[in-house]
Amino acid sequence: MKKRSIGFIALMVILVIICAFFLMNHNKDPYEFSGDTLYYSQDRGTPVYEMTFREQNGSVDVYNINFESRNFLDYKTKIYGLLFMPRDKKNVSGLILLPGGGGTKEGEYPLALTISKLGYSVLTFDQRGIGETGGVYLGPDQDYPVFLQKKEPIQHLSVYDSLAAFDILREIKDDRISIDKNNIATIGESMGARYAIIAAAIDPRLRGVIVISSSGFHVGKSSEPYIPYLTSIDPDHYIDKISPNKVFMLHGSNDSVVKLEDAKITYNLAKDPKRFFTAENCQHGYCDKMYDELKYDLDEIFR
Repeated sequence: MKKRSIGFIALMVILVIICAFFLMNHNKDPYEFSGDTLYYSQDRGTPVYEMTFREQNGSVDVYNINFESRNFLDYKTKIYGLLFMPRDKKNVSGLILLPGGGGTKEGEYPLALTISKLGYSVLTFDQRGIGETGGVYLGPDQDYPVFLQKKEPIQHLSVYDSLAAFDILREIKDDRISIDKNNIATIGESMGARYAIIAAAIDPRLRGVIVISSSGFHVGKSSEPYIPYLTSIDPDHYIDKISPNKVFMLHGSNDSVVKLEDAKITYNLAKDPKRFFTAENCQHGYCDKMYDELKYDLDEIFR
């Protein structure tokens, strides 16, 4: 009888330890910053979202979608986006399309539609401080004091938003939507591509990144106190970590916002597999001369 009691007590102790371990890990903050590098764990919780049908555009169905993301300080955050889905297609690959600075989901509508007509699902959204999402957005100069307080800064949260969108595409449950959760990648224009690069480096389940008209900041090494923060938001610091997933960069030869030479500096830091395409006489952002290359890159990124 005594042996049975000892065995029961031992079993209860083991169960308590297991439960405590589960609760500790379940409630663990996915955000981590170490040295000069941003991390988010893959355990980001169950996505919370709402979706309604918006319209039909040719062979593509478009949905309004919003989802919860991490709060900035005490400001609640809900991200508003558009989901493009090729009609009557099953198990399609997915893209998270991030607009450039100040760009809206409506501004990305033509590119998202172009991609979706090629047979892909595309989720694009208003980033923090923009459009329906609204709320607070801070540039690096204003964001740095938040970082000094050991709070999660906006520039890091903007990367998290793209990871939250990734979680939505992986977990979305709707009879009208059929996405291959193992075939999702990021794509972005300008500033959005910077977040896309960092997201693809942080979560290797993303199949890679397509970068349009963007580059890193080329922060470099310095003893200045703000360097760890700047490095943590510099795509140059992350792009080599995307391999063995793929990096594709497309850039206009006449881009006056992000110089072609700057894009090539960032590209040279990436490891294989990678590919760079120059669209002659194109300026900043996506242009029609990129279409064939984009089509090729989309096919290759999911191989």
